[in-house]
Amino acid sequence: MALSKKPKMQEGSSVIVFMDMQSRLLNSIEHADELIESCSILAACSKLLQIPSVLTEQVPEKLGSSDKQIVSRLGNPYKVSKDTFSAFGSSEFCDLLTPSCTKRIVLVGIETPICILLTALDALKAGFSVTLLSDCVSCRVLKDGERCLSQLLRLGVEVIPLESFIFRELQCSAHPNFREISNLIKSRGRSI
Repeated sequence: MALSKKPKMQEGSSVIVFMDMQSRLLNSIEHADELIESCSILAACSKLLQIPSVLTEQVPEKLGSSDKQIVSRLGNPYKVSKDTFSAFGSSEFCDLLTPSCTKRIVLVGIETPICILLTALDALKAGFSVTLLSDCVSCRVLKDGERCLSQLLRLGVEVIPLESFIFRELQCSAHPNFREISNLIKSRGRSI
């Protein structure tokens, strides 16, 4: 298997960060199948829309690797191993994302009240705009996740659903990949 390349960041671009979607962590998430499906659709759309993606893994030597379905949809994703809860605790992650190139960080994955929250807070402090996709994040204790999303909204984080994000990125039905992306979105709720 070829080594993954560092994603190319263009000035003003967004990057999607798939956080800690490791099978061992997903086992404790209610409705994990729906989360995996939404993140898999996002992964496929990110490739079609040419939005750079990064996949973080929390202590992979202990917690294992990321969900195979998401990894396969991303192709050969750039992976960042971390042992801190915020991705910004990883120097590799910080070196990858600089405010001079990347303007918006789109966060998806688990867990909302821990790694997602702390990464979002650090991203805001570092000067990034932050978007969370509400149906692409989850946690073991749903009410904790809801409280954290409310807090992040008050701090200026954009919280929108997957489909709103995808269609905003598409901008119009004239996009060359509109039909393929539209079919991916329509597949939600069905086995992919």
